[in-house]
Amino acid sequence: MDTKEYFQIRVRGERRFAPVILAALALLVVGTGGCSKSPEEVKAEKAAVEAQTTGRLAVKSNRANTTIEVTRNPAAGETASAPHNGAADGAAEQALNALLAGKYALTARSEGWMEIHQEVTVDAGRTTEIAIHFPSGSLRLDSLPVGAVVKLGTAILGKTPLVVPQLPPGELSLTLEYPLWPVLPFKTTITEKVETTETARLPHGKLVIESSPSGATVLLGKRPIGQTPLTIERYQAGNTKLTLQSKEFPPLEVTVAMEDRGELKLTPVLANGFPELDPAALLSAVWVEDVPEDRNRLAPAMKPFTNFPSQNGIVRNLNRKKLFESWLGRKYRFAGAVKSYSRENGIIEFAEQKGELSKYRVFAQLAAGVRGDQELVARLLSKGDTFSLYGSLGAVEEQAWPAKNITIEFALAEPLR
Repeated sequence: MDTKEYFQIRVRGERRFAPVILAALALLVVGTGGCSKSPEEVKAEKAAVEAQTTGRLAVKSNRANTTIEVTRNPAAGETASAPHNGAADGAAEQALNALLAGKYALTARSEGWMEIHQEVTVDAGRTTEIAIHFPSGSLRLDSLPVGAVVKLGTAILGKTPLVVPQLPPGELSLTLEYPLWPVLPFKTTITEKVETTETARLPHGKLVIESSPSGATVLLGKRPIGQTPLTIERYQAGNTKLTLQSKEFPPLEVTVAMEDRGELKLTPVLANGFPELDPAALLSAVWVEDVPEDRNRLAPAMKPFTNFPSQNGIVRNLNRKKLFESWLGRKYRFAGAVKSYSRENGIIEFAEQKGELSKYRVFAQLAAGVRGDQELVARLLSKGDTFSLYGSLGAVEEQAWPAKNITIEFALAEPLR
């Protein structure tokens, strides 16, 4: 493009500058006398003309993410021009260069704030400076418990205790998030040029956990929160589930129903994590019908269990393989009425029960460490009392015909308490 073409383009939209531009064009044409210009000379001539027809707009804002849009107000008979935009991502300071002289409608935006509109005048050959001020107040926010993540929409403002220096005036809706707690909506009102002080209380109460035995790890979800005995001064209100883990016991899940400002004490027994033994269900699971005409022989479906022997050599109705693979050696809970207790060997005999398939008696030998508990012994010597224990299922034995009585034996039994 030569100089003449350039000025023709600039003149089309700027009639009020037409005399100046035409005069400059005439002088250039006369001065050059038709001689060709170097690119540097053409560029310099363009710059000289722009200096006479355009200006610069410098904008400063008190918000770092301010975006700017300016649109020239067309003079009578002019065609409206496209808007000019500042930094795409917004900035506190930005400039728009080579704006044709005239009046402009400026719009400033910052996320969360009301738009600001004003008119500015750009003079040719000059820089117009304007300041944009978004009205704001500040917020000093604390929480109980501390360390909650504060969000405005999806934007993270920080963790409590927190000071937010700039917020739009008016009602403000925030959310507070604390690990594994429900999200807490929080509303406050921001006043221009005022620091608002608030404390957000996440609903909570005091929780005490004393397990038997102690030393269990307590998990909320998959996150360990301590070991028993455990006191948590601020535990979230509502219904939650905790899991207690200990090396000698299966995981035990407990439900916490905490009221806001309430106090709750839990005393879980870790052995309750073991399944409860139902002798009738056990016998049903391993029972094989015998042969009516020969009570001293195994049922036809049975084979000698050489790898799964009984203690007394009698195998008639119980599938020893199933007993060994699915029942014996595992720990269970059991509760029954005490028939007798032997101080000498620590064996408890429970009252005989009659099931659909057979009568059965349960025996349990206490672990050596608990036999010296005199209070416990006194309870066991009170016949007829119901006693609860847990231990390893050591044996399930049949008796010789015609007795239809099966014994179930626990080893290393411990009281449930």
